[in-house]
Amino acid sequence: LNRSGAFVQMELQYQFTPDQIISEGRTTQKNINTIKTWLSNLHDKDIPKIQDEVVVLFLLSCLNDIDLTKRTVISYYKCKKAGPEIYDDRIVDRRDIRTALNTIHMSSIPVRTDENYVVHYFKVNDTNYRNFELVPIMKISYMIMDITQLRNPPSGLIVVIDMKGVQVGLMHLTKFKLGAVKKYFHFLQEGFPMNLKVIHILNSVYFMDKIMALIGVFMKNELMSMLHMHPPGLDNEKLFELIPKKCLPKEYGGDLPSEKRAS
Repeated sequence: LNRSGAFVQMELQYQFTPDQIISEGRTTQKNINTIKTWLSNLHDKDIPKIQDEVVVLFLLSCLNDIDLTKRTVISYYKCKKAGPEIYDDRIVDRRDIRTALNTIHMSSIPVRTDENYVVHYFKVNDTNYRNFELVPIMKISYMIMDITQLRNPPSGLIVVIDMKGVQVGLMHLTKFKLGAVKKYFHFLQEGFPMNLKVIHILNSVYFMDKIMALIGVFMKNELMSMLHMHPPGLDNEKLFELIPKKCLPKEYGGDLPSEKRAS
């Protein structure tokens, strides 16, 4: 935001071009031009000038549905303006960001599924609730999204959250800031520029019902239907039916190196 409260969009150095995405048959120049024309006539101070690559990302996330793309663009920037605690000051060396990275392993798996879906993987490293701060964790999760999209944009997103080791997690619930949680889920459901496919919760904890009681009020039925909880002891073969073996670290019997190497 600038001093007048309007967005100033920085030009990001994407490693793909709209022409590449068009040549793959994933969108069309007509769709890009339609959104650009609409944007030029929008006259909304909350919506900055958007580079063509970002237009492509919005179109892909909405499966080229023009009306949905328009609504998503508006929601994306309105949500960001309403939630600066989540979307601004994305500096990796900030103390709260470093603590969050040490508390939760968060990564974008480098190998895609056959459908060109990307897997975002989260696992608790530090179970001490005193080090658990939800807002910087939410901030990093959306930072990872932006990093994922810099190169070949994925066709979909699979989220894997492993809760193994969270035995004293009831105390974690005291660290939830419901105002920020509401903003996070509003963005995820209305302004998220990626096609979310499924969320897998591995090693679901006994107090998951209490977590859902807190956050479920912010989740629409469509998002709830994407959420799949799996109890402790899920064997590798069943796991591979959910997430390809090639997209998992060796801790899960996968083909990738240890998650600890990526920490």
